[in-house]
Amino acid sequence: MSTESQPPTARPTGWFFTRISLFWVGLSFMWGAINIQVLPAVIPDMVGSDVQGTAIGAVVFVGLAIAIVVQPFAGAVSDRAQFRTGRRRPFMLAGVLFVIPFLVVIGLSPYYWMLFLAVIGVQVGGNIAHGPYQGVIPDQVPPSARGRASGFFGIANLLGTILGAAVAGQFLAEGQVLLALLTIAIVLAAMSLMTWVFVKESPPPPPESYGPVWKEVRRRVRELRGKRAFVWLMGSRLLFFMGLQSMDNFLQLFFRQGLGDDSPEGKTTIVLGTVLILAVLTSIPAGWASDRFGRLRLVATGTGLGLGSAVLLVFAQDFIQVVAFATLLGVGLGLFTAADWAAAIDLVPDARAAGLYMGLTNVATAGGDALATLSAGIALDVVNQLAPGYGFRAVFALMGLYFLLSVVVLGKVRAHVHAAPDSRVLAPEARDSSQQPSPDRTAP
Repeated sequence: MSTESQPPTARPTGWFFTRISLFWVGLSFMWGAINIQVLPAVIPDMVGSDVQGTAIGAVVFVGLAIAIVVQPFAGAVSDRAQFRTGRRRPFMLAGVLFVIPFLVVIGLSPYYWMLFLAVIGVQVGGNIAHGPYQGVIPDQVPPSARGRASGFFGIANLLGTILGAAVAGQFLAEGQVLLALLTIAIVLAAMSLMTWVFVKESPPPPPESYGPVWKEVRRRVRELRGKRAFVWLMGSRLLFFMGLQSMDNFLQLFFRQGLGDDSPEGKTTIVLGTVLILAVLTSIPAGWASDRFGRLRLVATGTGLGLGSAVLLVFAQDFIQVVAFATLLGVGLGLFTAADWAAAIDLVPDARAAGLYMGLTNVATAGGDALATLSAGIALDVVNQLAPGYGFRAVFALMGLYFLLSVVVLGKVRAHVHAAPDSRVLAPEARDSSQQPSPDRTAP
């Protein structure tokens, strides 16, 4: 690795972590509002209740499938950028400017096809911004502080999600869809402006000899065959987010149709607020702990708590039970968020292409959301047709299955880790043994 690509070694401050996390608040505010509140509120009226789950799943799946392609390419382009203002921020700003008109279209859409196209537009612009943004931690944070940085990113993500869901839910309860979308646009623009002002990028490294972007992406993906720990971690991450999003994106419908609640937006906000507040409170010490005791232990514990929550939710009969059972998920999400992101950064095969590789992690994050929403939506519709009222129980059962598989796949990560001396992926007592030759040194 060239010295120019090394992150700074000075100990970062809390204010530094807060500044680099601001943009995440804007992105998660947008997606928390759209996926958790807006789509479940407006799509059933457009397509009818018989295919509502599949319709929601389809728009999320196609949009996120596009995101999976756009994000790593945008990250790769930013890796080689030579703008005087930095190599990440110009793409972040351009992506936000692209998104805003499509948010307005979502707010005005009377037809499903129009909404579908607008969500795709938001995905394209959002991931033009998101891919380069994911290179910020590898660019600016030393390995010894990445657990804390990951914790701050996790807090920003969770806070943005709950604020977006809460604000959009309030507008939707009053029938103000357009105002909800305009508020999303304002918050996203504000966070983008604050990031531009407060996050100062170091001068870009000297230009390297690059070929076409698509060739570099193909070469990097090919190299992953010899980096099994990174690949298995992405598989575990994919399954974790499939479990998480199976609940998130259908919770409002569960309250409205499964429990017959007359204020589903508010109940959804309360449950997710409980989950995310607990996750935030857990993320703060968990980020510190992952720097000292290893990332994988926390990831496994968090995923196990998600599995326990899913099993209990299958049998939930009222709002209080849903809140109580979801508390386990909140603590688990906090542990996972603080440790998994840092583990991914530690295992990035080449820091010079951090934007590209961290963009590839979105194959897991966005792919998990897409696959979960589509599969859970189909399960909801099919089971409800066969056994009316049991569709949501099937969704929670599917949620538990995904968490269980995530734990199983995580076991493969440790077997293939070859951690650097300053990596915190493994627990301290396991790091010495990880320095032995591992399967990740050579391609199979």
